[in-house]
Order: sequence, then structure tokens, then C-alpha cells
Amino acid sequence: MALGLPASFFQYIPFNNLSKLEFQHTAIRCCQELNWTIITLDDNEIIAETNPANGTWNEKIKINFQGSDPLIISTSNGKQIYDRGRNKLNTEIFFEQFNIFRKEVPTTIATDCIIDSLNASNIDAFQKNEASEKVITSFYSPLSILIPVKNYFITPILLSINGFLFFIMFFSGVRFFSPKTQDIISWGGNYGPLTIDNEWWRLLSSCFIHIGFIHLVANCFALAYVGLFLESHLKRITYLSLYLFCGTIASLTSLYWNDDLVSAGASGAIFGMYGLLIVFLTTKTISKKLNSNTIFFIVFFVIINLLGSFKEGIDGAAHVGGFLAGIIFGSIYVVLKNHRSRALLLITTITITAVVTIGFYCTQKKIYIYDILEYRSRMQEFVDMEKMALEAYRSYSGDNKEDVLYMIKERGIYYWDENSNLIKELDQLYLPKKIHDQNKQLILYCLLRKQVYQLGYKKIKENTSMYDGPIGALNYKIERLLKEIEKHQKE
Repeated sequence: MALGLPASFFQYIPFNNLSKLEFQHTAIRCCQELNWTIITLDDNEIIAETNPANGTWNEKIKINFQGSDPLIISTSNGKQIYDRGRNKLNTEIFFEQFNIFRKEVPTTIATDCIIDSLNASNIDAFQKNEASEKVITSFYSPLSILIPVKNYFITPILLSINGFLFFIMFFSGVRFFSPKTQDIISWGGNYGPLTIDNEWWRLLSSCFIHIGFIHLVANCFALAYVGLFLESHLKRITYLSLYLFCGTIASLTSLYWNDDLVSAGASGAIFGMYGLLIVFLTTKTISKKLNSNTIFFIVFFVIINLLGSFKEGIDGAAHVGGFLAGIIFGSIYVVLKNHRSRALLLITTITITAVVTIGFYCTQKKIYIYDILEYRSRMQEFVDMEKMALEAYRSYSGDNKEDVLYMIKERGIYYWDENSNLIKELDQLYLPKKIHDQNKQLILYCLLRKQVYQLGYKKIKENTSMYDGPIGALNYKIERLLKEIEKHQKE
């Protein structure tokens, strides 16, 4: 394995009694035999490129025979800092092939014959393709998605930021696979009440915070794959800007659509980039010749993930919002492809307008957000009075009969009435349907508790067991209702 910036490997090759012209001719034959594309050829140097399978970055081969000992240098063309031994392998296979050909001592060789021995169309084809994009569709290894290289520079930086923040969160005490909701909020998740309340930075910070390791890994591989196609087509600043704009629009969509949801993750921005890619592919803006299987995989991946966005616990609004933003931005970019700076300016204007417009609308919903906060704050009163009501029934069961009756009626029944009135008052607030449904259950809960206390009061006062059956039936209803309320709260 060679390391460097970029990674490279070199090896000296002796002339072995060959003349410079003979050496040159043999080197040309080696390149042709190894299916390397010869770029340039002169009296002192041959420059060629490998043709790797699977669409990975290739290597540039320089064979210099100007000095006393010819030198072959293989350098990673993508500017990656490691190569998994590919550069060394290139020099070794060249050396092996050279040793085979050098035994075939040629007769008189003219320079024109050497050039004619090349497939001239190879050089012409390369020169034509030099202006177009490299067909890079895969990586050296899973680790290579994190290595910045030529035409793949911004994506690994984004991936590294996501990973770095995740592990900082983990080492600070956040759970590895299933972080608590409060932890996500504390680290910058997009949460309506806080985002709207002058914490607009959460629209962007939430794009770099992930809800568990599985969430992080899935998003990282999706981003690496789309970045592999898009970065070579877009300038770095344009690519980064589009990514951040799509992420911001995705967060805004989530804020607009969801009333009370904590949203986090890069998936909204990633869906935006896939929207861009689909526009570029369908309009043939990207000149890479992708096979039908690759295009089918991209479309299939987007459709499946968009459909999966509507499952419980997934922020489908952010996914759809990011994807539509990518479609719109991609369309603008295609229409103004000859004026890229204007396209980026228009996209920036649209993003800022969306932030201001949707942000203004959401601030008008502040009363709604604050109603939720008021509800949650005053529900502590419910908990406190519930505790006192239950203590009134249990704590005095062995005391004087009059004291027990007093506590049941004046404290127990009293606090259940107060709790029932509290929930009815809070139910007048502007709240989500889910909370209104929960309020109905809580009012029924208070009513059932009150009925138990009333029957318990009669049982103690009349000193009879005739009320035990009805009390048991009510307690059974209460247990079932509490389970329903708990299940409702978890949904």
C-alpha cells in the first residue's frame, strides 16, 4: 500500500542492453498489452492511464527514460492519500510484461514506426474525453468514502462532520443506538417550539445530528453514493451550497408540517441531492454514461425510501421537502446551465425567500406552540393533585373513622374534581388532536377515581361490604384506562 498526497509508487527499470529507442518501443507494447490508454509520447517520456473496472478512480503511469536508469511512476489519479497497493501492482505487472517483451530484440526501429505502433485513435479519444467527466461510479473500499480526492472532496468532509458530531455526542453520554429525545434537542435537533423561538440555526444544525448509529451509517452511505456522481459535475462551492439549501428547505418543511416533532438527520439534504441527480440524469446534463442498472438502482432507491418516509417515527415531510427542493434546484440549474453563477444566485434567492416566508408563517403559529408549552407546564399541577388524592384514600385507612371520611371527601374527591376541571380548562387551548383525545381519557380517569372514592366513603360510613364488587369493577376499568393512556402517550 502506498501513502502520499496523492498516493504513488515508483520503480527503476534497467535498460538491459536495450537502446533508448528499443526501450521506448518495448514500453509502448507493454502499455498496449496491459490495456493502458497512452496519453502522450515523446522522446523522453510516455504517459498513460489505467482502465480499471467497476468505475473506480484510475492511476496515471509515467515512464521516463531520460536518465541512465528508466523510471516508472504510478500515481493515483483521484488524488487519494492511500491506494490499497494498486500503484505498486501497476509497476510490478509492467515490469513483468517488460521482461517478456525485452527478450524479443527488434530489428531497426524508426521513431515513426514507434508512433505508428500506437493506436492513434486511443490518443484522440483520450483528448476528446479529457474535457468530459470521468466515469467514476464506485469506491476503493468502504473506508475510501471518507477520503477527500479530486472530484470527490466536499462529500467526505460532510461525512466526517456527521461522524465526528455523532461520536462527540456518544462520548458525552448520549446513547449509541437510541438517543433520548431530549439529547437530540440539546444537540441541535429541529424542534418547533425552540426553532421558532429565535433558534433558527436548528434548521441547519439538525442536518448534522443523527438519531443513533444505524441512522448515521445509512445516511452516510446514501450521501457518499450520490456525491460520487454529482461532485464531479458541480463546482465544490455549488455542490456544498445546494446540499445546505436542500437541507434547510427539508427542515423548514418539517417545521411547517409537524406540530410537535423532533427532527434530525442528513436525510432531507440527501433526498435533495438525489432529486438533483434524477433531474441531471433525465435531462442528460451529466455526461457520464451510466448503465441502465445504475440508473434503475438510483430511481428504485429514491422511490422505496420516499414510500418508507411515511412510516411511524420517520420525518416524511423533511424527506419530501428536500426531494422537491432538489427537483426544483436541479431544473433551474439545467435551464441556466450556461450561466451557472446566475443559477446559483436564483437558487439562493429562492431558499432565502422560503426561509423568510415559511418562517413568518410558523411564527404566527407561536400561540399554538406556546399553548403546548402551557399545557405541559400545568400538567404538573395534575400530577401533584393526583398524588394528594391517592394519599388521601390510602394513608388514613387505619385512622379514626371520621378522619378517614373527612380525608376521602374533603381531599380525595375534592382533588379529583379539581383535576377534572383542570383538564377541561386546558382542553380549551389550541392543541393537537392527539392531546385532545388524551384529555378525554384523563377526564374519564378522574371520574372513575371519584366514583371509587364515593363508594369507598359509603362503605366506611355504612360499615358494609356490599360496595366491594362495584369498587373492584371500577378499579379494573381504571387499570385498563391507564394502559390505554400509557400506550397513547408512547405513540
